[in-house]
Amino acid sequence: MKTRWLILGIVIVMAFVLWRASYVPPGYETIHYDTVPVLPAEQYNPPLLDMWEAMEGEIPFDNQTARLSLFDMRFDANGSFTVIQFIFFADLEGEPWAHSAFVLRNGSAYLSSQRIDFCPSGPHPLGVLAAVDSIPFDKIPYGERGMNLNVFVHEENRTYDDTHGNIYAALDGTLRPLKFISFATPEVWHTVEIYPIREPVNVVPNENRTAPRIDENPEALIVFAPREIGLAEMVVYA
Repeated sequence: MKTRWLILGIVIVMAFVLWRASYVPPGYETIHYDTVPVLPAEQYNPPLLDMWEAMEGEIPFDNQTARLSLFDMRFDANGSFTVIQFIFFADLEGEPWAHSAFVLRNGSAYLSSQRIDFCPSGPHPLGVLAAVDSIPFDKIPYGERGMNLNVFVHEENRTYDDTHGNIYAALDGTLRPLKFISFATPEVWHTVEIYPIREPVNVVPNENRTAPRIDENPEALIVFAPREIGLAEMVVYA
């Protein structure tokens, strides 16, 4: 009898665990789209605008409400992208959702959407993608292990100078060096930050390690799109 009750208890617990693992609260409903677009994958030419067009074709989001959440891209040492992760917020049928693309190095784009509570503020993602797409990737050093590229959204006032010679404006398909740029605006603005992939580091427990700011890393590049150049309080070209 005890064995029977023990088995029954195990079955009930396992059933609850499986149900809980598969349960998605109504406020966080997720859609995984069956269509997997295959985007062009060329050296020095990541398919950023192609990715946006694929998402527009597959996901019926409200373009006017679109706001950037995350953009992360990795390159190998030869200048070919290895992965792109892109997330933005936009209404879907009048409700807020987060929409994402995960693009592999062969161009396969896996798309999904997840219901969220509200859409935070931020720049329109198409403008950000266009800014990144304008960067001359064939002019960037990729090092021995490749590079990371991230887009960061800012809401605070901030100043950058050319102490480390790594700040640029993306203008007409070129990177124009800057001596100084400052922001004092209520508008949300962003930076495109490119930095080398480091070898794994063995971390010593309790060791005091302070990561340098990205603009203090001479191997990193900080790029400002034309929109950000227009929003800046002051811009001085090198």
